[in-house]
Amino acid sequence: MLINGWDISNANAKQWNVTPGFHEVKNDSEWGRGSPLPVFFKNEIEFKPLEVRILVKKAGGRQAILRRCSEILSHLLEPAELILDNFDNAFYGILTKHSHEEKAMEHWHILTLEFDGYEYAKEETIKSYSGSADFTVVNAGNILTPVIIEITPQIGAASMDLSGLCRDRNTGADLPVTIRNLKTGNTVILDGETGLFTENGALKAADIDIWEMPALLPGENRILVSNSRMDITVRFHPRFM
Repeated sequence: MLINGWDISNANAKQWNVTPGFHEVKNDSEWGRGSPLPVFFKNEIEFKPLEVRILVKKAGGRQAILRRCSEILSHLLEPAELILDNFDNAFYGILTKHSHEEKAMEHWHILTLEFDGYEYAKEETIKSYSGSADFTVVNAGNILTPVIIEITPQIGAASMDLSGLCRDRNTGADLPVTIRNLKTGNTVILDGETGLFTENGALKAADIDIWEMPALLPGENRILVSNSRMDITVRFHPRFM
């Protein structure tokens, strides 16, 4: 098991048991007094819980055991990427609770960690080269997935529109993105994970009309480009309920 790339075996510990959960949901639907029908709203996704039980080797006395547990916890003071043994996907989240059992097993001390976060697969990259006015991106995840779009003009343009990546949260209607003042060879990045919009590393928000963060629906997503003289790269980590 890795915590932000750090192997817990460095603390004489190993992953023992993992209990994954599913994303919690929140809903504001209501049935108003006197109304013949309720008002339903879509569910909103909240955190995905995860419990990991770690075995810490009993060696060197009680103080040494506690020091090993302390070393593991010290790597979890900030949000962390967890690479779990025997799991295909990764988990990113924050430690919310921890506990330990000093006399649980003959040779091992048990450290229990509880997290809130989200699950994601390895990054996928789709490229559409100059000359294409539309292309399809398949999201293998089963929930809305943030996406990073890199746009490199092969010729300068006053503006371009991009459809199929942003949508109204309530109606699902497409919300086209307009990018202005595109310069030949200057890469514009719309980062749906961080919310940053840049051109060659500098902020470019003033030249972009965008109403929601770029994201992919589960399954096929058709992307439309008003100017085909653009090289476009789409990068994303499929996410799961």
